[in-house]
Amino acid sequence: MGMTNHFLILAGFLGTVTNQETTADPKVSMHPSFNLVYSGDTLELRCDNRGNTVKWFFNNANVTEQDKTITVPNKTLSIAAASMKDSGSYKCESNGKTSESINISVLEGLPAARLFIRSGRPVISTNSSVVLELQVDEGLEGWRCWVSNGIQESNIKFKKALATGNHTSLHFQSRKQRDAVDVYWCSNEANSRSTPVSLWRSDKMVVMDIQPRPSVLGEKLSLNCVVKWAETITNIIFYKDNVELARVADSSYVINEVSMSDQGKYHCVATYKTTNYGSETQPEKSDTQELIVTVAPPKAVLSDQLSCFCSSCPSPANYKWYYKEDSNQPWQFMGKGNSCPDRSAGIHACRAVWNNGRSAMSNFHETKKDAIPYVIVVILLIVVIVVAGAIGGWCLLKRTRADRDIYQDIPLGSVKTTDEGSGYEKLRKKTMNDGEYETLPTTSGEGTNKSTGDYEDLKKVDGTKDVYHTLGMEGAKTGEALEMSNEGAEGLYHTGGAEGVKGEAGGDGLYETVNMSKEGEAEKSGKE
Repeated sequence: MGMTNHFLILAGFLGTVTNQETTADPKVSMHPSFNLVYSGDTLELRCDNRGNTVKWFFNNANVTEQDKTITVPNKTLSIAAASMKDSGSYKCESNGKTSESINISVLEGLPAARLFIRSGRPVISTNSSVVLELQVDEGLEGWRCWVSNGIQESNIKFKKALATGNHTSLHFQSRKQRDAVDVYWCSNEANSRSTPVSLWRSDKMVVMDIQPRPSVLGEKLSLNCVVKWAETITNIIFYKDNVELARVADSSYVINEVSMSDQGKYHCVATYKTTNYGSETQPEKSDTQELIVTVAPPKAVLSDQLSCFCSSCPSPANYKWYYKEDSNQPWQFMGKGNSCPDRSAGIHACRAVWNNGRSAMSNFHETKKDAIPYVIVVILLIVVIVVAGAIGGWCLLKRTRADRDIYQDIPLGSVKTTDEGSGYEKLRKKTMNDGEYETLPTTSGEGTNKSTGDYEDLKKVDGTKDVYHTLGMEGAKTGEALEMSNEGAEGLYHTGGAEGVKGEAGGDGLYETVNMSKEGEAEKSGKE
């Protein structure tokens, strides 16, 4: 009897709880719970109530499946790629009760920060993970990241030393993939947000690889069919909405310009060989992935003069500048302003920024290294080489001519007797070509050329003094010696006199002696 009473009490309690949940007002929740919603975001609204029927209202108008994707069993309303027209109030009705409205405002442009897959693919096996990277231009202080599986959300904790204002990028590993879809995003306390990243689970050998967020209208897109551990892939077929789309030689199907008609569900079928089995496998099918297309965000324009502008962006707008040395490097944030803050050689780009949004990256402008300084350096080097060569050549020529232009010892010519007195013949220039001079020929008393010798040798006079004979003139007395006078302290010397010529005082010298004064100047000595 007691046990029966317990069962009755428990049944009554459960009935009361069930009745309260059924009769309670429904509540609308959004997943992922973005603090800001941007154009292109994929959203799912859930009506949290245990009722069997659910109706959705957008701006108080009944929502049909033609307007939004509605999944009644899960009581959800899906927005594949949000746009400005999706801004408004949403509410649900269940068991005759209506929820409070939830307001969604879809912002134009892109979020202020970027989250993307640094290493790995968006479609991964169970318990696998990828490396994600968060980039924030103004620093990571106050930023946190989240992950949602569509039902529950979890916070991803970072080391405080990494999430500071001095760091603008952060790498972290995703959690092990167990759910069908995980969505990652980041936000900060100042009401800013990053782009989201979606990761899908697939344990098949053949994987349909698709980018982790909606494709942009008008841009190029590549769909990839990946075979794990395959040695060779012999055949690949792409399908859209179960209709054969293309047979390709490689693993990619390229859409050059994405259009709204490209939206749909894609899969691929591959035939391949693995390293363990030499034979070709039977064709295998991948899981299906949905391609979602969104409108392109406003895009900034960069001029050749490195000025940035965006006519389609909300006003007022500022501009951010980015730089990288070559195409293999990531973009580096440079600063803000209408014109480029640094025009160093490399690749430049810009984007417009405004309150809670920013434009897509502009076109790129590559600044080449200035070739003028190198030309100047080359010219200067050439000038230096030419000048150095000229100086070296001139010095070598001068040295050569110095070696060559040493004149021969000049012999005494015949004494020329004129009205003015005796003298010597002038030096005669040898030729005009080499600038050398002929020496005076040594003549005999009869005026004929002496056959050998220009000068007679100096002969040392016998005795204790180092006295030398002067050069003898042919036909005259030879060998009167230069002789130091008694006033040798003053440096006085007698010149050699010609034979038969006497001075007025009866001396032997033809010329007056030269007396060197103490001051080093020559003074006359002897008689006038």
